[in-house]
Amino acid sequence: HPDEAVVTAIGNVFARFAEMGSARRVWLWFRSERLTFPLQMHAHADIRWVEASYTAIHHVLTNPVYAGAYVYGKTRQETTLDAAGARKKRIRHLPRSEWQVLIQEHHEGFIDWQTYEANQDRIARNTRPRPHNDPCKASGAVREGRSPVFGKQVKRLSFL
Repeated sequence: HPDEAVVTAIGNVFARFAEMGSARRVWLWFRSERLTFPLQMHAHADIRWVEASYTAIHHVLTNPVYAGAYVYGKTRQETTLDAAGARKKRIRHLPRSEWQVLIQEHHEGFIDWQTYEANQDRIARNTRPRPHNDPCKASGAVREGRSPVFGKQVKRLSFL
């Protein structure tokens, strides 16, 4: 990008991710440093400097364009009918194996492709933690089973 401030902001995302290992931590770092982030709604729009959002940070980390790749066909629009017969449209993100075009090293990126793939693995491990082998340490709410507090069978716990 010709604007050095934009290049610095994007570079900071990758530098902090390498150091901190999580998109959320990078976002919190931007906020704690009171750094603004470049936002461009489309290719011909002016850049606005806004408070960094988690979504913007995550987008930079997961978009292959920042690794120098040209990609086309990452998403597919699907139309379905709901119960009343009305059309519902949604965008579905496709797995990499189904992208129509992927040209690595298409242009100079902020990171190389190997780093991009390692970052995607790291992000996937952060957002989808593996279940623990010890059932006493399993994450998530208990829905059924014997209550350790009440000592009786519980179907479902709900809190209002």
